[in-house]
Amino acid sequence: MGQLLIRNVPDHEIAELKAQAERERISLEQRLRNLVAEAARKEQDAFWELAARMREATRGADIDVDATIREGREERDRAIIGDL
Repeated sequence: MGQLLIRNVPDHEIAELKAQAERERISLEQRLRNLVAEAARKEQDAFWELAARMREATRGADIDVDATIREGREERDRAIIGDL
């Protein structure tokens, strides 16, 4: 596992984090690990929530995947080389 060193944290914020850890009956170090893990998960959770909404929105839709990819590539090519 890696280690983190965080400098210049204001004393009042450290005191609040210590108080939070005490209320949860865990060490300050564990409280900080929990916060880091929560922050890392938040972005992953947002991605999976968006993916679920997209799956639901397109459920049962008649989408020609090959045509959609082809159109996307053609648009990209036009943007890169223009209409020659």
